[in-house]
Amino acid sequence: MVAVEGKATTISKEKKEKGKIPSYLIYETLDGIPVYYKGYREVLGKTKTFEEIMAYGDLQAIFLTYIRNYLQSALGKEYFIIQGETGVHVGHKTNPSLDLCIFLARQISLKNAANKYFEIAPQAVIEVDTKADVQFFEQESGSNYFIKKTKKLLEFGVKEVVWIFTQEEKVMVARPDQPWLTVDWKDEIEVMGHRFPIEKVIEESEAASE
Repeated sequence: MVAVEGKATTISKEKKEKGKIPSYLIYETLDGIPVYYKGYREVLGKTKTFEEIMAYGDLQAIFLTYIRNYLQSALGKEYFIIQGETGVHVGHKTNPSLDLCIFLARQISLKNAANKYFEIAPQAVIEVDTKADVQFFEQESGSNYFIKKTKKLLEFGVKEVVWIFTQEEKVMVARPDQPWLTVDWKDEIEVMGHRFPIEKVIEESEAASE
C-alpha cells in the first residue's frame, strides 16, 4: 500500500509540474503531446535562458546551410528551400517544427502568406539532429520520437524525410511505401532525384569557402 501511494504521489507531482511549463518552451506538438525544447528543464531551473536552448548550435547551423546551398544549386529555381524551424500543420493537434523544407516554388508566395503554419506538404524535409526533448515525448507518448514524426510527415504527403545525425555520422532516409534506409555519411543517399554522399557535400562546401 505504501508503494502504491508513493507512486500515486509521484504521478500527481509530475502532473502539477507539467502544468507549470510555459507554452514558449514547446518546440512542436505531435498528436496533441507537447514536445519541449531540449534544455527546457534548465530554463525552468534558471540555469539557462530560453535563447540559449532555442538557437541552433554552430555545427547544426553550418550543416543545414551547406545542405541547403548544395540542393538549391542542384534543384534550380523550380524548388524553394526554407531553412529554420518552419512550422507545418499536418493534422489535428500536430504541428511539427522542421529544419529544412523543400517546396515547389510555385506553391510559395509572400503575397499569399498569412502569418500562420504552412498547410501544404513540402516535397522533402531534412532534419539535422533535433532540438526536442526526446525523452519527455517518448515517456508521454510511448512512441519513438523520430519514427512518430517521420510517419506523420509521410502521411501528410511529404515524399522524402531525411534525418542527419551528426554525432553518429548516420543518415536515415524515409519514403512512403518503401523500406527506410540508414547509411553512413560516406554512402550515397538520394534526395529529390539527386544522389550524393553527405561527405561530398561537406568536402565541396568546405573547399568553396577556402
